[in-house]
Amino acid sequence: MAEKPEQLLIEVLLDDGDANELDALTRQLRMELEELDVDSIERVSAGSAPQGTKAVDMQVIGQMAVQLAPALIPPLFELLKSWVERKPSTPVKIRVKVGKKTAQIEYDPTRTSAKDLEAIVKALNKSVK
Repeated sequence: MAEKPEQLLIEVLLDDGDANELDALTRQLRMELEELDVDSIERVSAGSAPQGTKAVDMQVIGQMAVQLAPALIPPLFELLKSWVERKPSTPVKIRVKVGKKTAQIEYDPTRTSAKDLEAIVKALNKSVK
């Protein structure tokens, strides 16, 4: 019997608040996630902005709802780890929500070692099982 797909909310966060950079990073991550053969990836929407406004919700820009087989969760976390390591000039945070559980990968090249990042990924894998 096939495992029931998991629904995850993945959120890319930047400290500097640049909407264009956040959008570009989110799109890059989405392309890599699609290579994992996930069931679906959808951008999260806060709905329409009120008439006459051009408001941009920074949190919504960086959010994706991902549906995937539970067996793909460990490879997903490895991909997230690899992805944040390749952003050496940009401190990046990735928040993942599975059901009521939330976990966060934070990578700041000035404060996080590769060993620390590996420990975070191992803890995330255990927390969503």
